[in-house]
Amino acid sequence: MKSLLLSVSIFVSSFALAQTNNDVEESMNIDIPMMDSSVSSVAYNVRGIYQIKDNSCDPAKFKSLRYPGGSDAYIKELKEKLMENVNWRTYVINGLFYVKMDINKDGVMSKLEAGPKVANSEPFLNDLKEAAKKVNKTWKPAKCDGNPIDSQAMLKIDFSSMAYDNAFN
Repeated sequence: MKSLLLSVSIFVSSFALAQTNNDVEESMNIDIPMMDSSVSSVAYNVRGIYQIKDNSCDPAKFKSLRYPGGSDAYIKELKEKLMENVNWRTYVINGLFYVKMDINKDGVMSKLEAGPKVANSEPFLNDLKEAAKKVNKTWKPAKCDGNPIDSQAMLKIDFSSMAYDNAFN
């Protein structure tokens, strides 16, 4: 009988201690933070700004649009805006992308389009357009026979990403 009573008391006390230990853990409120150990590195090369051909104007009378300070000044400002406005850790991007810009006859950028559209690319393309939009100086518009005209330019950027997991380093 004593052995049965001893067994029951040990059995009951083990549940009581287990409950007490759980309460202690909850009262400590320990949250272990999760750390993202994956890293993404994006390199890019701005290939340049290209004037899109205007078929309505005689090539001999056509003068291309220009950015104040030249295309190097635009590319430098664009790179600054890309670094300020794009969270590169969230993207793994490879390939050639473009931003097509409509410049009106007043030299103001009126429309932006980015591409190509691939699976899950919409957030990145929006960030790319926003960065291009923030380079907000007025362009010197294209001219046909000395008169300002609406025109289009295309910015081409080649992206290369490398993603790796450094959880075990």
